[in-house]
Amino acid sequence: MRLLLIALALSSLPPEIRKAQGPSSVAGQIEVYRSAAIGAKGSLVITRSDRKVIVVPKRGEQTAFAEPRLSVDRTAVGAQAQFPNCCTSYDIPLHLVVYADGRAHRFKGIGLPIFQWHFADGGTRVAYSQETVHSSCATHYELREIRSERLIDSTDIPAAPCGEGLSRGRKVPKWVTALIAARKPS
Repeated sequence: MRLLLIALALSSLPPEIRKAQGPSSVAGQIEVYRSAAIGAKGSLVITRSDRKVIVVPKRGEQTAFAEPRLSVDRTAVGAQAQFPNCCTSYDIPLHLVVYADGRAHRFKGIGLPIFQWHFADGGTRVAYSQETVHSSCATHYELREIRSERLIDSTDIPAAPCGEGLSRGRKVPKWVTALIAARKPS
């Protein structure tokens, strides 16, 4: 009864306040993930905190998932989806798959490989970069909300030697700077 009253009270709040309450839940329970790994056949295997196992299968021509990551709050799991490539001896990550709120969200951006990514804004968003396989004159960056898959922001940053790169005084969004900083070794 107490949970029902809380749920009714929350549902009567304005949408902007409800959104601030955090991820959606089923029957008042937010899914929290304990671990994630790659299964024997290349699928993404996620273990929830209640020990229930979720298997996210490969799709279409996908060969496997890359090493999965958990968001800081453990309410999302993400992994790059690997696909064959005609011009390389290795598979390339063409999609980013994020499992949250009981479903898989698939991001592919502009269709180039997604080599770098991370969770942003406490695990509610993902930021990723896309560029060609071997050198590029620009890197495309996207920031997306996980639950709605909505594009929040995007930008293209010229890369050296073709373009100016980051050093020419160009204003770079903070979320791009954070993604770039996250991939540098400490």
